[in-house]
Amino acid sequence: MDISESGRQIGEKLFALLDTEQQKDLLQYILNRENLSDFPDIFLCTVSKCHGFQNGSVQPLLEIREGDLYFCLEERTVCVGSQEIELTAKEFDALHLLIVNKKRVLTFETIAYHVWGEEYIDVTPKTIHNLLSRLRQKLQIAPEAPEYVISVRGVGYKFDAGI
Repeated sequence: MDISESGRQIGEKLFALLDTEQQKDLLQYILNRENLSDFPDIFLCTVSKCHGFQNGSVQPLLEIREGDLYFCLEERTVCVGSQEIELTAKEFDALHLLIVNKKRVLTFETIAYHVWGEEYIDVTPKTIHNLLSRLRQKLQIAPEAPEYVISVRGVGYKFDAGI
């Protein structure tokens, strides 16, 4: 993480590194607390933003726009321009991981751990390459469209909208 980032940005990235079950457990723990003053505001803001809760009611979802790319975590929606892109669960999870760590190179092992969960040990770099190759093809709706998923040879991948 870059120390020049705000606490909110760092909190969002750390929260995104938790698997889905851990995120749910953490959110449930926070929502069941009678006194939320125990938690720093930046943490509550991060959890609220990631899960659409503010002031006890559901708010707009976590939406990310990078150039022509639109990504909505809770609705599991991805669009490039006005075209909705159909992604598999693993493609979506990989894109989510890359987006929240934008411009950072994620190793094959990191991607495998966060996309495949406990079964990540059996995942090979070739499996990850195939998954991200399909993802890149789906996001490349036109030849002039930017390549959002960038391969870093021998290391892993990163997200860069090129804007």
